[in-house]
Amino acid sequence: MAKVTVKDPAGNVMAQFEANSEESLGTQAQEAGAPIPFSCGVGACRTCVCKVEKGLEYIDREAVGPMHIMVEDDENLTCVSGIKPGTAADAEIVVVAENL
Repeated sequence: MAKVTVKDPAGNVMAQFEANSEESLGTQAQEAGAPIPFSCGVGACRTCVCKVEKGLEYIDREAVGPMHIMVEDDENLTCVSGIKPGTAADAEIVVVAENL
């Protein structure tokens, strides 16, 4: 699956991982060592929001549940989003976690 890079707001790489399509991006990022915070866990609070710098086309924003709040076009709620099934193995996604 896609390679995901998680950065903090200063641009430091906090984690990199090969994403799977079974878990949310936030859960996978946490397991890879990026301390993306969760609060509600259901896409309703913005605690887990990330700005997508690259690879938005590979993200299913509601892979594990519906978004209950709106976000900007380049933002993603990592608690409910995931990788689209069938995403190429060489796909790259880069996100910046706002709340690190």
